[in-house]
Amino acid sequence: MLFKSKVKTSGERKRPTVRSVGIELVKLSLLATIISPANFFLTNLLLFHPEKDTLPNPKELSAIKSRYNTTWTDETFKTKDGTRLHGWYIQVPNAKKTFLVSHGNAGNLAYRLKIIKAIAASGNSVFAYDYRGYGKSEGEPTCEGIAEDGLGAYDYLVKDKSVKPEDIVLYGESLGCAVSTIVSQNRPVSGIVLQSGFSTILEAARDRLPWFKLYPDETFPQRFLDNVTAYKQKHPPLLLVHGAKDWILPSRYSQEIFDNAIEPKKLVLLPNASHNNVFEADGEIVDGALRDFVNSLISQTVAHNKALQQQIPAVCATGIAAPGK
Repeated sequence: MLFKSKVKTSGERKRPTVRSVGIELVKLSLLATIISPANFFLTNLLLFHPEKDTLPNPKELSAIKSRYNTTWTDETFKTKDGTRLHGWYIQVPNAKKTFLVSHGNAGNLAYRLKIIKAIAASGNSVFAYDYRGYGKSEGEPTCEGIAEDGLGAYDYLVKDKSVKPEDIVLYGESLGCAVSTIVSQNRPVSGIVLQSGFSTILEAARDRLPWFKLYPDETFPQRFLDNVTAYKQKHPPLLLVHGAKDWILPSRYSQEIFDNAIEPKKLVLLPNASHNNVFEADGEIVDGALRDFVNSLISQTVAHNKALQQQIPAVCATGIAAPGK
């Protein structure tokens, strides 16, 4: 009996079986899940870069204290969910305003001395804090968590430090811009400064990681980090500051916020600055912008108080009893 052996030719291909197709689909599904914006482990790994033990430069710290006659205190406070956070309260004599600083996604407070110096130089006090998982603060960072941290810092400043809401200016740096925006939507403040921020986390994520464009908006649990929508409606005075050479978060993001925002608003583009050298490259411009912004807030408050005083006689004339009568 002769047996014929079947020899494959180079042109033949093995037909896929139902099992092999199923395996490939499972692989694709797993890959899509792993690289999805809904993967909290991945997004937190990409978004947060905390440091715990880094200390501030002692010479730079001493120079700020002596030059601006500041009083520094270490502060510890709890957020609504019980997380214990650490911050610095830097008081300037006869301060015009108190700035609540929400920093960027990397490092900790030790890297924010230049922000503190610029604010102190403009005659204002500072309350700067570390998000959960950063510096001496407890916990692990999440998008929802840092939003709670910003609100907790504000509440501590008002309730425990007796700072009036009308004397608070929010200052957000990079990721902290979104935190400051959330605080401004939930608490009364005098004004807002957004430095080197993104427009929305959706746009920034898709620009940096192109495969995120394959996923619909609903798969981004972080989409509430939005610096555009909030300013389309009534908001406190807004100052945007951004380096024109920023390649990490391009200045077009701040331009987009500005273009969509209603008044009052101002955009200051820094011609020489990138993302991480704002104060080294264009410090004088930033200093001037902060001074002008704070002075405008004070002028608006004075004008508002005068208007209220002028309304008092008219109110009493309507027959409504004046206070104390």
